[in-house]
Amino acid sequence: MIRLLAVFTALAALAAPQALVAKAPAAPIVFPDRFDPIGTPVQSLVTKEGRKVHFTDTGEAGWRTMVFIGGAGTSARAPELVAFLDTMRRRLKVRIVAVERNGLGDTAFDPGWTFADYVSEVRQVLAHLRIDRFSLAAISGGGAYAGHVVAAMPERIDSWHMLAAVSTAHSNRQSCSVDEATLAKALAPQVQSPRVWWDMPKDGVSAKVRGFADRTADEGAHAFFIGGQMGDPRGMAAESKRFCLPPADVSKFSAPAFFYYGENDALVPPSHGEFWAGKVRGKVTFRRYPGEGHDVQYRHWDQLLLDVAGHGASTLVCDNGRAHLVKGQVDPARLPAGRSLGVCAWQRGGKP
Repeated sequence: MIRLLAVFTALAALAAPQALVAKAPAAPIVFPDRFDPIGTPVQSLVTKEGRKVHFTDTGEAGWRTMVFIGGAGTSARAPELVAFLDTMRRRLKVRIVAVERNGLGDTAFDPGWTFADYVSEVRQVLAHLRIDRFSLAAISGGGAYAGHVVAAMPERIDSWHMLAAVSTAHSNRQSCSVDEATLAKALAPQVQSPRVWWDMPKDGVSAKVRGFADRTADEGAHAFFIGGQMGDPRGMAAESKRFCLPPADVSKFSAPAFFYYGENDALVPPSHGEFWAGKVRGKVTFRRYPGEGHDVQYRHWDQLLLDVAGHGASTLVCDNGRAHLVKGQVDPARLPAGRSLGVCAWQRGGKP
């Protein structure tokens, strides 16, 4: 009888109206009071030379400013390519300013434009933003421009950072031996197809950062089409020819310099960084990555942010799911199983 009563009691509970069953109170909906960012807007100003220059600025007053120079064929929105670490950037309080180059993005093509013009435009954008001191970071083809900025205003730069960044093209490079019109014709198929231009290694950063390959294609479309230039290759051809010119004299630079190069980078090998490192007067930190190629420029952006923010004496290491700083440089080839360089997100392999 007791067992039968227990069964009836259980059945009654199951049949009880839902109103009688206790529910946990629903958490209140917290509505946003501001929009989420969807990208840094492109701004413009007219220079004293009469050119309209475009730039982006994340805009946080009082933060450390980093002038960012993107790789060959990139626009003022190139910093969006490293926005996958934007939370880290904000925590470290690093502000990013990028000045667009001739014939790319919204900026009209001027066949007479030079490295000196770029330096002048950087100066004027910084004056417009009321920025005096800054760090300077360049990736890949942006390295040649960075050299000229360093040469022109070494006293204003707190630190210099070069990720797989060029010094100069070899004199026997094909782009240096042909005229600009021929080079433009050769580049046209790539420039007019952003996915072809941004052919990143499938097992590199693209495999780790969800959406990265699509974002690079978006950048290519912005750089080569947004201003109505319809894939005009002249800007990229002129940029390639500039790499054939002698590198800037950076011998007066005495602030800390940081160089990041992949030992397996066939496009911009570590010899480019060694060139720059041998010319500056200040302390050099040379970070080498064995087994890595040209996409070290994105793979180790986390370390660059730390170096810009004043943590250059340490290396970021993920140790079995926990990231922390290790004093001094760390040889990635000697890290034990379960450890890797950078934030632990790299170990997730692109998982959401």
